[in-house]
Amino acid sequence: MSRAGSSILSSEPGRRLIVLACLSLAGCGFRPLYDDRPRGEGLPAAQALAATRVATIPDRQGQILRNAIIQRLGNGPGVAPRYELHVALTIRRELLGVRRDETASRQRVSATADFTLRPLRAGDPVFASRAFAVDAFNITPNEFFAAQLSGEAAEARVAERLAEDIVAQIAAFYARGTSRT
Repeated sequence: MSRAGSSILSSEPGRRLIVLACLSLAGCGFRPLYDDRPRGEGLPAAQALAATRVATIPDRQGQILRNAIIQRLGNGPGVAPRYELHVALTIRRELLGVRRDETASRQRVSATADFTLRPLRAGDPVFASRAFAVDAFNITPNEFFAAQLSGEAAEARVAERLAEDIVAQIAAFYARGTSRT
């Protein structure tokens, strides 16, 4: 292969094309989601996330989900809460595979989280949505504790996915600037 045809970067027109593409992207309005610069009248997304308090979610799985959400929100000391997140969690386990002796060989864990975001001062919800996550695990015959640990790990993975989805949806809501202070 010739040297001239080996790369678009090796030619002057190719370099100009790349510089032109980069300059055009800079003017399209792209803005990082967690940018700290103010936008309109709302709080910047990162500050608004940190100012979001998570209400208690019942049961052990609810607490695992709540902790995962708090970790992603970036709540810390000295940040005054302005919003409260309420989450209703539903977890369902479903047997998928059945062996010849009629015992289950695989189980699916699915979880749905309906959530609403409310101002800390009394008021109507400013945002409501739903997140959904699924995971599965194998059930090894005659190994009860291994199956129990696999189930708990699958539920933890589901909680992590739900937390990521919930925080991403809330961050997108804040970034749109629809939350007014």
